[in-house]
Amino acid sequence: MRAALIKLGATLTRLRELRRRVALLPIDAEDRALFDALSSMEIARCERRQARMLAKLGSDAEDGEGEAPGPIADADAEHADAHQDEDGGDAGASGAAGSTSDPGSPESAGGPTATEPESKGKGHGRNGAGAFVNAKHVFHTLLVGVIGAICEACGIGRMLRYREKCIVVVKGQPLFGAELHHFEQGRCRLCGAIIRAEGPAVTGGLGGSYITYDGSACAMLLVMHYFAGVPFKRMESLQAGWGIPMPDANQWTLADESADRLLPLYKALEKHGVQNALALRIDDTGSMIVAVQREIRAEVAAVEALGGSAKDVRTGINATGVYLETAQGKVLLFFTGRHHAGEIIDRILAHRSAAQREGEKLVKVSDAASKNFSHAHRDALDEAVCNAHAYLNFRAVKDRHPEEYGLAGEVYDKVFDNDDVTKARGMSPHDRMLYHREHSLPEMRRLKAMCRDKLDRKLVEPNAPLWAPLTFIINQWERLTRFCEVPGVPLDTNVVEQMLIIPVRYLAGSFNYRTQSGAEVGDLHMSLIATANANGIEPVAYLTECIENHEDLAKRPEHYLPWVYRARLEAPDETGHEPPAAPTRSAVKRAVEHPLRPGTLRPSITVATGPPSAARP
Repeated sequence: MRAALIKLGATLTRLRELRRRVALLPIDAEDRALFDALSSMEIARCERRQARMLAKLGSDAEDGEGEAPGPIADADAEHADAHQDEDGGDAGASGAAGSTSDPGSPESAGGPTATEPESKGKGHGRNGAGAFVNAKHVFHTLLVGVIGAICEACGIGRMLRYREKCIVVVKGQPLFGAELHHFEQGRCRLCGAIIRAEGPAVTGGLGGSYITYDGSACAMLLVMHYFAGVPFKRMESLQAGWGIPMPDANQWTLADESADRLLPLYKALEKHGVQNALALRIDDTGSMIVAVQREIRAEVAAVEALGGSAKDVRTGINATGVYLETAQGKVLLFFTGRHHAGEIIDRILAHRSAAQREGEKLVKVSDAASKNFSHAHRDALDEAVCNAHAYLNFRAVKDRHPEEYGLAGEVYDKVFDNDDVTKARGMSPHDRMLYHREHSLPEMRRLKAMCRDKLDRKLVEPNAPLWAPLTFIINQWERLTRFCEVPGVPLDTNVVEQMLIIPVRYLAGSFNYRTQSGAEVGDLHMSLIATANANGIEPVAYLTECIENHEDLAKRPEHYLPWVYRARLEAPDETGHEPPAAPTRSAVKRAVEHPLRPGTLRPSITVATGPPSAARP
């Protein structure tokens, strides 16, 4: 019977359908029982083989980076279901999840199908299949009985199980998808009452009664616009080509309404970061707000009309980045407006209690601009200056003064190497300070001695290019070496420079904000997205959950802080099994129990056998 089934091309889907049809035929009970037993044996063989494949996939994911595989389906089963739908049959008859054999049996284990992962050479620049953690897995299985049969190529040997061939197929898709839900309605001729057909809930998102935008669409919009820097008009053009209209006016409305829903989370994040900060790093970069620029021009014109000097009018518009380190995680905040970094420090430190301000001082690192120290909280801060800026000052004159640049490079190379040693050894802040005091401070003194010697001997003129690097070391010496005197002082502000790329990238695409309100909306979304990325959270999934649960978020925003959200995802379920590392929204809403790993949520699984793939010997 097995050979006959092979010749007929009987897949698992067809076997199940055949057994169902035979059950309806008028045959003898003994013949029916015999046929049912034979078909059940063949079906069980297919199911056990597929169970081993699924078990192997799961074990590979657990042995690798701990990422759970994506949705699992079978191309042949989907093809068969499509034909059944066209013929009027029941498409769901063969769409059940693949059955599993006894997990304790030898055949249910990985067995001979287990393969070792291919060794990854250094610098080859290729991602393995395991890197596609959210990809859909499609199985193409051999026919029943192919393994163990005589080889058709040579006619002598038997076919043994060989390692599976995995091909990654990357497909393109629009940024936004759409579903059109058609509800049949009836209307009373007398009173005008209207009844509508029942269906899935399609309301609850942002928008109106005819077009509603799901939380995932809002999250994707925010990430693409405020993080990737894609302007609203450009997204409108892209989506028009894909047939899913997204007018730029609607996009701004969604961003504005999403900010209203996420505002409690932003305030909770800012409050937590300031109250629990261990170190604060801050810096500025230029920005542009059209409405504020008009106000500045009007003020300048009014002062000049009265005969005064416009030098006293503040003309700068800045985007300020604040990087806060707490014991729970990192908090990244953006502030755009007519201010400077010192004023932002006064604004955010107002959240700290009087006891915190009078107690242990907060560490603050910035560049040496005077505006960074123009604030009213000097007594509550241990202020340091970025050593990377000191080194870059020497690097700017390396062509004219290679000797001084070489000494500065040698010193800072050892200083930063020492800091890497403290991180590798997992030193406490106090031990790190002592280690730098012993190994880095002598190097810094060597650099200071060179600068002092050049200046005392008047070998450098005040207008010379080397004057600025030398005087920077002398004037900022105490702040530059603060990491050797105070525990937990960072060496540089590189992380702030990196986070300021986000508003710079935004302005490169959109050129400016129109109003101060628009800038505040952008600051809110940039802060949430950057904080999510800094704490290892996928921002689209994170913002989707926050937007969709905005009512609960307004009541308890601390429950949606990034590290709390991450802990909730990583926490084991009631059965003690670990959930997927980064479940998608669809996996959470339409998840079922994994057939081979009880207690683990996976999307619906459809598996069936298919025709063998031809491979050259």
